[in-house]
Amino acid sequence: MLQRALAGLYRLDGVQQAMLFDDSGSLLASVGDEGAIPPVDHAVDVLSAALEAADALGLGAIYEVWCEGKERTMIDVASPTRVVALSGSGGRLARWRHAIDRDRRIFATTPQ
Repeated sequence: MLQRALAGLYRLDGVQQAMLFDDSGSLLASVGDEGAIPPVDHAVDVLSAALEAADALGLGAIYEVWCEGKERTMIDVASPTRVVALSGSGGRLARWRHAIDRDRRIFATTPQ
């Protein structure tokens, strides 16, 4: 079920990697371009920076992080212990977000 959900995210326009990692930064599953290494370290670094900034500024919890430029990254905290990240270029972030929302329960309840 998890691989099917990640494959659905991977098929979205512009997505080159769909990843699920845990709260310690360990990659649990990914679907992406053949031969490409999932950029999980980048996603973990971006999420860590966002969490630190939110804590320092007293902004509350972080549920989603978007990075746009030549390359795009979207990180969604599906549960306190499960994080979904999409990376790629092009595509529509709103569609990426909607697709993650659709399968949130699958990502949030994946056993380790």
